[in-house]
Amino acid sequence: MKTLEVPWGQWYAKTRKQLSFPDDWDVRLCGIEHRKALDEGEITNRIDNPIAVEPLESLARRKHCACIVVDDISRPTPCGVLLPIIIGKLVSAGMRYEDITVLIALGGHRPMTKQEMALKVGYWTLDHVQVLNHSPHAADLVSFPDSQQTIKINRRYMEASLKIAVGCVVPHTLAGFSGGAKAIIPGIGGMETLYSNHTLVFADRSESMSFKTSTCDPDNAMRKNMEMIVGKVGLDFIVNVVLNDDMQITEVFAGHFVKAHRAACETAMGSLQTTLVNQADILVLSAYPKDTEYSQIGTCFAVLGHFKERCVKPGGTIVAMTAASEGPGFHSLFGPGMLLFSPHDDNIPPPELKGIDTIVFSDGVKEVDIRQFYRGSPPVIISDWQIVLERLREKYEGKQPLVAVYPMGAVQIGKMPGGMEHKHD
Repeated sequence: MKTLEVPWGQWYAKTRKQLSFPDDWDVRLCGIEHRKALDEGEITNRIDNPIAVEPLESLARRKHCACIVVDDISRPTPCGVLLPIIIGKLVSAGMRYEDITVLIALGGHRPMTKQEMALKVGYWTLDHVQVLNHSPHAADLVSFPDSQQTIKINRRYMEASLKIAVGCVVPHTLAGFSGGAKAIIPGIGGMETLYSNHTLVFADRSESMSFKTSTCDPDNAMRKNMEMIVGKVGLDFIVNVVLNDDMQITEVFAGHFVKAHRAACETAMGSLQTTLVNQADILVLSAYPKDTEYSQIGTCFAVLGHFKERCVKPGGTIVAMTAASEGPGFHSLFGPGMLLFSPHDDNIPPPELKGIDTIVFSDGVKEVDIRQFYRGSPPVIISDWQIVLERLREKYEGKQPLVAVYPMGAVQIGKMPGGMEHKHD
């Protein structure tokens, strides 16, 4: 038997899962090229040289309080590394720790516990500044006039004289990439604003609620709306990072919320690039590092981009993997019973791969946990890789199938051999 290892359980297990295959199968581990992590000095140097805005300390000297918006535990940004550097600069510029708030951009996600905050932002940050969850349902959100939509934003953020956002840049099915203005909308918006922003991506409003994807295309309707809103409410400084396969920082882009973000997107397009396997018999796709909850399992298909039908043979098999460390997951827009819920029958696997045998490999959920996401019967959930392997061996008995394993499918950017780049969906 040959054995591969894939990362498993971002923020929680933080381990590697072993996947074994018969020796005579053609198994390809399709990861990204490893890149060296930056040290603290290199990270600081990049923050000190922002794009299209003044240095952070210069901005802070003229301000009396700051709000730093960070993404939540469903995203891999290592805020525990970044926040002490950023907060240190604000204090050096004359701010007191009590004048600084870290605001968790939950969007439609659930609030984080203090234990989860410690994982995400680190104990130093928790010990020195106030760390708060945003609520899109808060009664004191600040409203902005707009003829096209209701715009409501977190009051704590609006009352801050210096507004900062921190995040990572990885592919996003709807917004093109994470990062930039996305920290503010949907991150700290009201439910009406989240709803109007997200409905811009829907191709139809039928029972299936199918949407137009824009993976790796930052100039789409949803992001343009985000950036229009941020232009109204303000965002003084961003720190966006690109990560390696160990979820360490390999590049930092600081400064203007559009210009620095687009520079980060350009770098991410190269550093997260993965060569796809054409016409595999078996696709093994992991939702890592977005594997905190089952509801995000669809992100494992992001790596396939526009080439989904070319990546697996008709009659092939998909193994979709997620640690689902928190269980089924929650989303106040896209969750079961919510306004924009789309049953997983329609997208696991995606429509282009409809009819392909699909197995879910997860040790975090059981079938009873995920029924809520399906109109019909949910896919088979298997928690033991050896049972997955037995099923595969039975189907491919006497054959030597081609197996493509994508260990970080949620953030990899696929290209086809021969120079055909990832196409926008």
